[in-house]
Amino acid sequence: MKLNATIKGLVTGLLMVAVAVILYFNKLDERSPLNYLGYFIFGLGIVWSITSFAKHTRSTQFKDLFQQGFKCVLAATLVMALYTFIYFKLNEKEIDAVVQQAKLERIKTAKDRTPAEIETEAQQTRKYYIPFQLSILVFSNLFTGVIVTMATAGSLYLRNKNS
Repeated sequence: MKLNATIKGLVTGLLMVAVAVILYFNKLDERSPLNYLGYFIFGLGIVWSITSFAKHTRSTQFKDLFQQGFKCVLAATLVMALYTFIYFKLNEKEIDAVVQQAKLERIKTAKDRTPAEIETEAQQTRKYYIPFQLSILVFSNLFTGVIVTMATAGSLYLRNKNS
């Protein structure tokens, strides 16, 4: 079986999920630097995808290198989005606790809102919590992935262009 960029992205995404699950079950503090381990794996997967493509095809075109990296980004992001969706569906009590805490804070600080309005806001927050979290995940992964892809593809392109 040939490992193309999409398969490498799936492998990268699965490794990111494995790290997230391990960190979750070890009850790691949210501010721990180990939480960035997933991003490190993500970056390594993109670099792996681009460099192995460049090595095997001898392609030096920026568009070809970028395309390989972006395929990896999309596959890894898809895996992480699926994991995030499943995680929140299985942990709806956690969402309810976050919404309840936000509602209590809002009651204390919002002098211009009635309790009924605050309750409506809490219901809307609960309704859109998962789509909002998925949007943040997808956007941040795509943004980070494009930056790593551009940097890697650009450096390989410039290195091969100057040699």
